[in-house]
Amino acid sequence: MKVKVYAKLNLTLNVTERRNGFHDIDSLAVSVDIYDEIQASPRSDRTVTVCGIPSVNDADNSAYKAACAFVRAFGSCGADITVSKGIPFAAGMGGSSADAAAVVYCMCKLYGADISSRKVYDLCAALGSDVNYMLRGGLGRLRGKGDDVQLYRLARPLYFALTTFGVGISSKEAYSAFDLLSVCQPPADNVKLLNMLTNGGANAVALFNNHLQAASVSLSDYAREYLCFIAEHGLSANMTGSGSAYYVAFDNEAQARGTAELLRGAGFNTVVCSTVNNGIEEEI
Repeated sequence: MKVKVYAKLNLTLNVTERRNGFHDIDSLAVSVDIYDEIQASPRSDRTVTVCGIPSVNDADNSAYKAACAFVRAFGSCGADITVSKGIPFAAGMGGSSADAAAVVYCMCKLYGADISSRKVYDLCAALGSDVNYMLRGGLGRLRGKGDDVQLYRLARPLYFALTTFGVGISSKEAYSAFDLLSVCQPPADNVKLLNMLTNGGANAVALFNNHLQAASVSLSDYAREYLCFIAEHGLSANMTGSGSAYYVAFDNEAQARGTAELLRGAGFNTVVCSTVNNGIEEEI
């Protein structure tokens, strides 16, 4: 079987208290129409193979780890898996978690496991904090370590002029830098934002935020020219995850395309993407 698994963008990312060495978050995220493709075929033994990401060894390959974890948890046979990457690496768009979620989805379908079961939820939570969200997708509120997920439905689509930089900031580095910040921007009002996003209220995009943005900027100047250009043109950009991707958000596709054209003209690697209502889609 073959599936598309969609990237995510954080609309807000409030970093709250720190417990047991981990930061809690309260984040609104959406799935967007940038995706990886995962193809999985069942085997008659318990072996797992993954191809398509030659620069990543099995020990660091989220698709491989997800399939092996499923085999152990459910006592199933293995699978031959092929990954075709479309989600940028290390961009804060959930690419690694997306691959893990897609593999769990495929393994459930191949071997008759209930995707909505607690056993699958626990498996995904062990694989990564946002794997359960990536498995379901759409508009979600992610709390705790990111694995407390509530799903909603957007009243109307959002559009993004999305810029990537080909560099990465690890989440660990970003959170460590966040702890050193003397001043943090106020948290986004996620309850108010959810009401606007689910009921079609205007100007929600003006309230998007990311507490890790200042921390990531303090670690690297990769986005300095971009942010200066954005400010000079009276725009507002938001970072997703711990970086490195930034976006300018709109509720109008034409404005997103115009901004993307402006950014590309200035030499920035920018595409237009829009929201989708699910995390994974089966392909015929």
